[in-house]
Amino acid sequence: MSREIAYSTEVTKLRHNKYLWASRVITVMWAILTVCFAILNAVAFVQAQWLGDTTESPGVGFFGLYEYCETLQVDGDYSCKGDFMSFDTILNDSFRAASMLVGISALLFIVSVVCLLLFFFLKADKVLKICGWLQLIASLCIMTGCIVYPSGWDDPMVRKVCGKEAAKYNWGRCNMRWAFILSIVLIFDGFVLSFLAFMLAKRQANLLPKYKEEKSVAIANGGYNASINGSFVNPVMYPEEEKQPQPFSTFHTPYSQDEVDNKDEVFEAYDRDQDIRL
Repeated sequence: MSREIAYSTEVTKLRHNKYLWASRVITVMWAILTVCFAILNAVAFVQAQWLGDTTESPGVGFFGLYEYCETLQVDGDYSCKGDFMSFDTILNDSFRAASMLVGISALLFIVSVVCLLLFFFLKADKVLKICGWLQLIASLCIMTGCIVYPSGWDDPMVRKVCGKEAAKYNWGRCNMRWAFILSIVLIFDGFVLSFLAFMLAKRQANLLPKYKEEKSVAIANGGYNASINGSFVNPVMYPEEEKQPQPFSTFHTPYSQDEVDNKDEVFEAYDRDQDIRL
């Protein structure tokens, strides 16, 4: 019986260690992706390559969230204007709102990276939940910013570069640049990271798996609960071993064990017992 209990305990430990190792590996991968996302989000925020000219554009230039650059000569130097710290220099309200939303998204992801240090002070599930909520809000912000940004393409400066065809959600003769595409990809990545954080938090809340199926099988086979160090373990049920014939020296007598220390005394005790019964 003790062998069955020891085997069950060892299997439970192996499963627990494997479960814990896999959970830690996924958590480390999630943390690395969070750092990469924060860097890419900051790059997309500061870059002015959101909308730019093409070979068919009447003007030469490109636009970002808060900065725009143009030139009157094809091979000339670009003149960039716009400052996030001074909203008056941003072209229109749509660009201002988009820059604010994407900036908040970048800030929240930077905060989530800083929150990774909380793993040294708080439980893992609590840290993952905090980071998950931050990432979810940041993803919503960058998604809203990408939706609001094209509504400012009817600005006179945008039409000067992209042509008179440019209007709200219509880039005219310009085209989408890599920073805008990167921001759209980051929307999906942010939601995936937040979902992964919540999933890991749920797994961290109960690292020791529950074996309900084994428990039900043990009960169906007439299982029992064994206590080890005050905790109950459901041992793995093995097929019944062949019953060995009971040694003769172990028969029950009305006398105590001290009175039958050897085989001779056992036979004498057995004879006395038979005489008494007769």
